[in-house]
Amino acid sequence: MTFSLNEIEAMGKRAARGAGLPWGLAEEAGKAARWLTARGLPGPEELAEILTRNDGKSYDELAPVSAEGVWHAPSGRLCPLVAGAALCDRAAEIAAGREIEFGPTAQPLLLAPYAAGAARLTGAAVELSWAGAVMSFTPEGVSIEGDPAALTARSADSVQCRHAENAVVAPPVGAPGRVVDAETWSRLNAFAQRTFAPATEASRLAGAGAGLTDND
Repeated sequence: MTFSLNEIEAMGKRAARGAGLPWGLAEEAGKAARWLTARGLPGPEELAEILTRNDGKSYDELAPVSAEGVWHAPSGRLCPLVAGAALCDRAAEIAAGREIEFGPTAQPLLLAPYAAGAARLTGAAVELSWAGAVMSFTPEGVSIEGDPAALTARSADSVQCRHAENAVVAPPVGAPGRVVDAETWSRLNAFAQRTFAPATEASRLAGAGAGLTDND
């Protein structure tokens, strides 16, 4: 089925919230899925995969900590949705020349919308790279280099984010939406359904649903 960018963002936000992310991070996750989709990249697929991989893990297991300057997660692999938000908090430092190195990271492509956000916040060019892939961002657009398989790798052993010099980027195409396969949409919807409280006899009597009234 074909879904609009608004639909993809809304589903991504609900799915991330259903997977246990706080509302603020869930909203950013939905925007990340939209950003990737608008540039012809697999936003819903990447989001469905990371939510599935993280299912059952606590925030503390996924949040980045720093050891000798390299960010890593107690769970073994950084979550790009959590690490990406932390990356945006360091936007000014990156623009000033600081390089941030991530240790093992799941779904590294999901860091791209956050790196783009850092470029937008500071007006500086930002480069994100991992084995086989390099992405450069400015407020005007993005450039992507690398093998498609590397761009959509399930994991990267190391990811670097730094200020970029003389980045040449292309403006976004502005795709209105895209086809998302049924299996991916179903996975996202399963997480989104967790945000709805199950009906109880008390909630029905209080006015949720038909209650004891026969509406037929």
